[in-house]
Amino acid sequence: MYDILILGAGVSGLSAALHAAENGLSVLILTKGSRPDGSSNYAQGGIATVTAPSDSFKLHIADTLEAGAGLCKQETVKILTEQGPATIDQLVKWGVQFTPAESIDTNIHFDLHLEGGHSQKRILHAADLTGKEMMRALLVQLHKTKSIHFLENCIVEDVIIEGTSNKKRCVGAKVIHQKTGTVEAIYAKAIILATGGAGRLWLHTTNPPDACGEGMAIAARAGAALQDVEFMQFHPTSLYAPQLKKTFLISEAVRGFGGILKNHEGEEFMNGVHPLRSLAPRDIVARAIHFEMERTGKDFMYLDLTARSSKDIRTHFPNIYAKCMEVGTDMTKQWIPVVPAAHYMCGGVLVDSWSRTEIPGLYACGEVAATGVHGANRLASNSLLESVVFALRAVENIQKSDILKTSFRPRKIKLENVIISDGAHWKRRRLALQKIMWEKCGIIRSVQGLTMGLEKIQEFLIEVDAAMKVKGAKNLALLEFRNAVQNSNLVIQSALLRKESRGLQYITDYPQMIKNTKHHSIYLCKDSK
Repeated sequence: MYDILILGAGVSGLSAALHAAENGLSVLILTKGSRPDGSSNYAQGGIATVTAPSDSFKLHIADTLEAGAGLCKQETVKILTEQGPATIDQLVKWGVQFTPAESIDTNIHFDLHLEGGHSQKRILHAADLTGKEMMRALLVQLHKTKSIHFLENCIVEDVIIEGTSNKKRCVGAKVIHQKTGTVEAIYAKAIILATGGAGRLWLHTTNPPDACGEGMAIAARAGAALQDVEFMQFHPTSLYAPQLKKTFLISEAVRGFGGILKNHEGEEFMNGVHPLRSLAPRDIVARAIHFEMERTGKDFMYLDLTARSSKDIRTHFPNIYAKCMEVGTDMTKQWIPVVPAAHYMCGGVLVDSWSRTEIPGLYACGEVAATGVHGANRLASNSLLESVVFALRAVENIQKSDILKTSFRPRKIKLENVIISDGAHWKRRRLALQKIMWEKCGIIRSVQGLTMGLEKIQEFLIEVDAAMKVKGAKNLALLEFRNAVQNSNLVIQSALLRKESRGLQYITDYPQMIKNTKHHSIYLCKDSK
């Protein structure tokens, strides 16, 4: 029995664990791989917060609301921005080394980038590997802390719910050991979902292989609502390099550093699209690139940074420079080929401002959670800040609530071991599902396309339900596909509910935004509300 069980070990999960341990709580962190990992390691650009004298919370709030296309929850945006500076102080205390300011100025301690959608330079970074640096520092700190334990190479089949529908509570999780297929029950007084995003539902994505939306599906099966899951952010500039096995992200900061989007004729096609041109919010840029590719019949567009000096480029973007050189592009002299890819889930498991889901004892933070901060489109570099701010708030709420004081006697539950091989059929189904999501629920959508996709997905759901009922037939690939197909079902249903184009949802049948729009909460086993 632990005080807190944390499912996931990215920046959000590790921050929650450290904060809990510093307050005397026992913690178990579950990691899917052999070490803590996830999308956090891939976060290049930085973390947005107010530090410069010329900046203000009011401006950061305004930029976030503008990017969110009228669907941000103002309470959580205010919390995010106002707790930003204190959160940076905490990260620095934990050992995170942000790139310092070049000039000696007592008012500005860190080098600040400008990114799309921001009116001020407010992006703290660690070269172009900010997420990796944050993970490094947090892990160093965690390994010094005896009250934090790790359980590696494990995935969660489901959370454990005790009690009746009116008084139910999350008390643990069924955990699968990936090397053996053994399933065990782990109990805790509070469970925090920090499982990351769902970019792997789509065929082309910047996300790592584990980002298949497990936490969303797990919470949905437990009876929690998902919200705003139609808003998958497609990053406008992933590196176009078919020879790479993994998609590589060209950071938003490259455009903030002076990168200009151009077509194959050298035309700056963003000039007539948005007043901020190449620095427009991501949803607008991604659609513009998509339309320009369709218009010209090309597979990619270009990002031109050659106006900056070679030294500046290599200094600010050493990792991106090295990757581009690896595929034969010298970004100091040549334009970078880029194409949009699924990047960040702006919705997720519905939580309040303290990261609580609708199920007592179950919390969610990071990309898996729908805090309402991002609205219909995430402002660049708000995600790392959100991950830490609302992870700390989850722990604070657990501490001050009665959850730690209440006791329970876990009931015996049936545990069926899982087959760890023989999943080829479900892996083929998974690829087919990714193609459906890319083609029918991508950057540009239509009612007909979404409906066709939903029909096929519901055939997959029937197949999965039948397979789950066969005794002794469950394997890891089946369980992963179940999560993916249940999430895809909810995403497409949510997209069909939104009869307008707003932010990241562009649907040709409803090209205009509607007044008095609302969030859509959607349930796996209930009628949509």
